[in-house]
Amino acid sequence: MPQYDFRLEFRLPGQDHINEDAEELSVLNDSGEVTIRLRSGARGSPIKKHSRAALIGGPYPSAADAQTAAERAKRALLLWAVRNRMGIDLGGRPPRAFITSAGLQWQERQIGAPVRAAVHGIDVYEHIDGLVFVALNFEASVGKAARAFVEQVAGAIKTPLAMSPKQELAGEILSASYFEPSDRSRFITRMTAVEALLDPQPRPPAAQDLVARLVEIVNKSGLDDATRAAMSGSLQWLKQESIGQAGRALATRLLPGRIYLELAPGRFFTFCYGLRSSILHSGTVPAEVTDFPSVCAAAHEFVCDLLIASFAEAG
Repeated sequence: MPQYDFRLEFRLPGQDHINEDAEELSVLNDSGEVTIRLRSGARGSPIKKHSRAALIGGPYPSAADAQTAAERAKRALLLWAVRNRMGIDLGGRPPRAFITSAGLQWQERQIGAPVRAAVHGIDVYEHIDGLVFVALNFEASVGKAARAFVEQVAGAIKTPLAMSPKQELAGEILSASYFEPSDRSRFITRMTAVEALLDPQPRPPAAQDLVARLVEIVNKSGLDDATRAAMSGSLQWLKQESIGQAGRALATRLLPGRIYLELAPGRFFTFCYGLRSSILHSGTVPAEVTDFPSVCAAAHEFVCDLLIASFAEAG
């Protein structure tokens, strides 16, 4: 019966890396049957020399089992990145370049072992002893403690967090923000991570009834079909509390006693969300915000704290 492995290649931003001298590091060993190890981003080179690395796990009895384990490892990496306040690119996009079959055959002759093209993200494949992964290029980088990485990721794999799809998405958006090129784009992306986390609650029945009457007025008006549909759709959102209300409530509940730029969490979210809207509408930071870098730093701390508290609540 064939067995299957997974490989999950990820990338850390800039010069971030996992500070380990070895080329491979054991992360999890399940009674000697299934192992998960961390592999350097380049063959024959220490893990700490690269911002790219990969988790490799297996063998599993089926491709489906390997895929499930890979998804669990992906969530564990995401949790590690959020808790350590750093970005992580877990792939999931089409590759920018490919290695041809002829290129792989040439690599096999040069290396003297079976090879497979490295995929950025999750790759599930049939287990082959001595399999080597090759890519077109690798990015060198200059850390995060390897021991802490192993402890945190192994713990999250063995005892997975009950992470909701919204929490997973929020973590992915936050991690992506570290790759943004400017303070403005990082700030907006991080506020979007908070928005992804929110679950606006229904407004009181009286408010919903009022919205229903307004929708009825619009539908009976002489406006064209497209305008009526657009206005009715916008009004339907008023049956739920606003993003601002939901964000204030969540920040107040999850971060009691915290202070950000001398503001309580709920008020700080309101300030940041308003600033986000202003930047998106005008393309510039308002003149009255004289120290935007400090705002960005506080917003970064706020968003990380909020997601970590959300994860803790889920766990």
